[in-house]
Amino acid sequence: MENNPVLRVENLKTEFNLRNRNVYAVNGVSFHINAGEIVGLVGESGCGKSVTNMSVLRLLASPPARITSGSAWFDDKDLLQCEPDGDLIRSVRGGEISIIFQEPMTSLNPVLTVGEQIAESLRLHKGMSRGEARARVIELMKMVRIPDAESRYGQYPHQFSGGMCQRIMIAMALSCEPKILIADEATTALDVTIQAQILDLLSEIAHKTGISVLIITHNLGIIARYADRIYVLYAGCVCESGSADRLFKNPKHAYTVGLLNAIPRLDDDKSRSLVPIDGIPPNLEETPTRCPFYPRCNMRVTQCEQEILPQLREVEDGHLTACFNEDVRHIVPVAEEKLTTEVREQETLLEVKELKMYFPILRGAVHKKKIGDVKAVESVSLTLKKGATLGLVGESGCGKTTVAKTILRLYKPTAGSILFDGKDLTGLSRKEMRSLRKDIQFIFQDPFGSLDPRQKIGDIIGEPLIIHNLASGDAYKSRVVELLRMVGIDPSFRARYPHELSGGQRQRIGIARALASEPKLIICDEPVSALDVSVQAQILNLLEKLQRELGLAYLFIAHDLSVVRHISDEVAVMYLGHLVETGTWQNLYDNPQHPYTKSLLSAIPIPDTDIERQRNREILKGDIPSVLNIPTGCCFHTRCPVARPECAQRTPKLLPFEENHFVSCLLVNTQATTS
Repeated sequence: MENNPVLRVENLKTEFNLRNRNVYAVNGVSFHINAGEIVGLVGESGCGKSVTNMSVLRLLASPPARITSGSAWFDDKDLLQCEPDGDLIRSVRGGEISIIFQEPMTSLNPVLTVGEQIAESLRLHKGMSRGEARARVIELMKMVRIPDAESRYGQYPHQFSGGMCQRIMIAMALSCEPKILIADEATTALDVTIQAQILDLLSEIAHKTGISVLIITHNLGIIARYADRIYVLYAGCVCESGSADRLFKNPKHAYTVGLLNAIPRLDDDKSRSLVPIDGIPPNLEETPTRCPFYPRCNMRVTQCEQEILPQLREVEDGHLTACFNEDVRHIVPVAEEKLTTEVREQETLLEVKELKMYFPILRGAVHKKKIGDVKAVESVSLTLKKGATLGLVGESGCGKTTVAKTILRLYKPTAGSILFDGKDLTGLSRKEMRSLRKDIQFIFQDPFGSLDPRQKIGDIIGEPLIIHNLASGDAYKSRVVELLRMVGIDPSFRARYPHELSGGQRQRIGIARALASEPKLIICDEPVSALDVSVQAQILNLLEKLQRELGLAYLFIAHDLSVVRHISDEVAVMYLGHLVETGTWQNLYDNPQHPYTKSLLSAIPIPDTDIERQRNREILKGDIPSVLNIPTGCCFHTRCPVARPECAQRTPKLLPFEENHFVSCLLVNTQATTS
């Protein structure tokens, strides 16, 4: 039911006229936003979310972009009829409709202070003097909870953390009191704790000021927690829309059901594999003539085979779907059952004892003098069994990747020991370590950045075979084909280059390369964080399948605890280089004890509106301190919601709380001792 819409978009079509082809990115999208409403625009990468948003605000360069039809009514003005560089649309952009972009560090000018950047829009749209603009900027910075706003007005973007930079972007977007605020994947690049802070802040501001918010995201958990209504996009078309309650409880399009089934959830049945959406989004070089989801759909009916494009129809009050199947139900299809790993009786593959990794702080251009240390890893001890998965979780900057690189001896540890399959790696020479690395491989976060763009796929996968003298001639070619098939890639792809593959395919190539040397341990460093939920499910299922078949052990590094819960047998939580809690996945998820672990779990949204409304959330305040100035006593006490004075004085030890469950917290350890 529309209630005074502030923006109404009807039948928007946008195409890109490239040299040899046209790309039909948006194909008849219609939506509206009511006053004071939070609306979600959801879908995989390439479905047309951002192009829709940029088309409405006339931010696409013409050529190659061209809006071929549609209207976007805002305050009795059709924005699509405005000149892209005209005064009218310029007054709307930033003044009445503001955007928060995905990556704050690239959206802010590095040579201007943050105060000047916020004040610029006030002087441009509101005609304020410098003094008036400064006063308003400080007020806005306080509103978005920037501490010590007066002194930080004159600081530059590089002096702020990622979360603080995003707060600056929110202050900039709110500066002219817009009617609509667009958050285009505004929290994708942030840790889950900072993401929760930013989204809570946006929701609070929207309800206080009456601003309408459009959240563009692929994360259905975020939408369940914050949105009033949802539009699901696929192949540039709206395939379903309705209230958040109705869409999550009773989805009516097969694509929406597929997205929900592909998400690992904190409340999920861990014994079940994820159900990915088969295939990839369609090539949009032709306008769809039938349901664009047809090739990937597992709920087809006879009508779907016809060359008829399904139109949105109302299934109940305000709930629309463009699906011919009238009996779509949110029933999880039968998936391959996972084999749970019993880790207690297995042999130890990796044992890290009291690992420390300090980086010297040097001063002087020529004669460098050490003036201190960056204590990136402090007395970390881990154990990983053969064929098992150890999840290592924590916010960015907590030392997870440093631990992984130190295990690989890419860094020489300051102290401690690393025992791998009975060998102490800390005493090995570079040559000895090089030969041993075939048994320890790495899967990187960015599948594109980790592949050589000048090499063909076959050469990338085969390189470890040559380096470690594992195969040559026909055996080499056969092994490359075998590895491609093992990760579900057609062997013909070995003649392609990385840029010719999708993100999910590139990550599969990274996995194939890691498998080439037949390793015993693979370190997975945020391997799915850059992927859509459907591709993420495919990669997680593939990793689990390979573990069962090859007996691999994984050190799985991530900040998303729902992903870690799904794949891990044991979990270790890190904060500022310290382990704060370790244990089996059941212990940590069913009975978390450390306040930091509780906050991480609380920050993960669950794609269920009823659960989200009833959850007792403990949102973590503030940003992680700098490793150059680690707090005394318990390193977490500056952000801890239950900290006491002694927490700033005494350093807690990692002590047993229950069987296979260790916690580093003065309050928890005191309770365990007295009980």
